[in-house]
Amino acid sequence: MSSRRPEPAEPNGPTAKPTAVSWFANRARRAAQVLKEEYAAGKRGDDAPAQTIWATPREQLDAVLGMMTGAKGEGSGEPSSDGDAEQVAGALRDVDWAGVRAATADKTGEAARAAKAMAEQVDWARVQPAARQVSKALIAAVASGQVGIVGPLGSLIARTIVDQGGLAGRVGGRLDHEQSALPADVGAIIDATAREI
Repeated sequence: MSSRRPEPAEPNGPTAKPTAVSWFANRARRAAQVLKEEYAAGKRGDDAPAQTIWATPREQLDAVLGMMTGAKGEGSGEPSSDGDAEQVAGALRDVDWAGVRAATADKTGEAARAAKAMAEQVDWARVQPAARQVSKALIAAVASGQVGIVGPLGSLIARTIVDQGGLAGRVGGRLDHEQSALPADVGAIIDATAREI
């Protein structure tokens, strides 16, 4: 009947620099607005394709790979702060590691392929040995869907995975200080996935 409907404007405008919470709230408002518009269009008999509300898993993987490539190319980039390290450490504290193991156990599954693709983007020779565990844990958590990569946290995750500016080391130090150790087998998950696929 008609062509694709236009995307709605961001509720608080595109120029404001959002925090993680406000970014998500804006995104949720936009999703609700899109759902209302789609419902109304369906009642009118409009058969145009529905608007996408959230990125697909493949689009999310492509986004994090792009961020990682950008973070690698920027050298040391912007210095990492304690706030950056705390945000990433907080994301790692909330991970269900049993869920990560289950998602990456199928070596031919989507999570294992995503982990392999991300691990290939990291120059492991440049990542400090103490930071490798954090980088590998983040790769496994992102690949399994346990850590989201949307919003402002996404670039911090990408910077941490490639240890830009020593951020992975700072996150590891923060986790050690809080005695929130990462599972010892997380590195093995990434190493095995990279070899077997």
